[in-house]
Amino acid sequence: MFNAPESLNTVTTESVQVSETAIHGQGKADSPVSLLCNLSGATAFCEDYRTPHVPVLAAFGGDRLHVCRLNGSWDLDRMVSENPDALFRSIRKLPSKDAKDTSMEWDDLTFQFGPRAFLYADKDRIVGFASTPTEAERLVTRFSRVYLKPPAPAGGTFHLIQQDRCDITCHAVSLSSDTVLSPEALNLHYGRGSGEWHRDFIGKLHEKDRGLSIFEGTPGTGKTCYLRHLTGALKESHRFYFIPTSTMGILSKPEFIGFWADQRHRFSDRKLVVILEDSDAALMTRGADNREQVSAILNLSDGLLGDFLHLQIICTINCTAADIDPALLRPGRLLCHRVFRRLDYVQAARLAESLGRKLPVASDYSLAEVFIGQDKHETNRPHIGFEA
Repeated sequence: MFNAPESLNTVTTESVQVSETAIHGQGKADSPVSLLCNLSGATAFCEDYRTPHVPVLAAFGGDRLHVCRLNGSWDLDRMVSENPDALFRSIRKLPSKDAKDTSMEWDDLTFQFGPRAFLYADKDRIVGFASTPTEAERLVTRFSRVYLKPPAPAGGTFHLIQQDRCDITCHAVSLSSDTVLSPEALNLHYGRGSGEWHRDFIGKLHEKDRGLSIFEGTPGTGKTCYLRHLTGALKESHRFYFIPTSTMGILSKPEFIGFWADQRHRFSDRKLVVILEDSDAALMTRGADNREQVSAILNLSDGLLGDFLHLQIICTINCTAADIDPALLRPGRLLCHRVFRRLDYVQAARLAESLGRKLPVASDYSLAEVFIGQDKHETNRPHIGFEA
């Protein structure tokens, strides 16, 4: 229960040390010195990858400072309850009056275990600060043994990107284990040969660190169902982000570049995948209403910005590829174009039989019609997607 996880082998230790000459001039290294520390560039609560936050910066100033980081999933509630005297700074998030989820959350915790021994924690990482690399790693190791959460559920996870005024944040959403399909289930859902196509697509996502994939199909043909499966199939190697249709304009905002740069630093061991669902308007031939969004997708997938950020982008569309801006379909930029089709009656009946259902004879069915069990001509169906 308290054994150190194998991921400790990937702990990174950084040394941040101000030049002795810069502080002391040409005098002796151990001569007394007074140092004016400017805290204006540091944040009050949140540790930044490049700049320690105020408590750490104030304690160490220009003296020896070593940092040890470890990504993971951490039990912040237990950290607070079991180390109340060491808790130096924290943020407590309370639910709004109308919120369905009434749980309260901790965030941006800073613990102080000595004059120069700090540990920062949020849900995704812990960071130790100390005067020696050994002490910084000891802080992180001790916490990782005790407060590492159990492994994530068998299903995948995607991160919902949200913008609150000038801040861009992401909220993790875990999917259930039944969203991961077996090879047999893939063929039942999408027709013969789908399992082979899936393995080929997975290989491309492992091989390439950027590129654009387009999933085309009418509503209900299983594009989102496959994306849920994909997040589970690649949960160990890829990190998925979802941008809702209503906030697609965030793609062209300058602060979005800083957000991706920070994510790239924090999750350098993962490939980053951006999902744009129902992105017809953003991908259609450029006009006055979508010019910035198309340009942003082009630049993120295969432009100079893509050379820096290394993002894989997956877009789903309900229109046809003929309506898409031709520049998006250029060879070398397009990693995959997959058309999700309606199932003929034989395929649909086979899938329904595996679900214990029987379908009336019809020319074809969408995947949603098979699962929901409604008449194929019924149009008043709930939305099926990441936002459902």
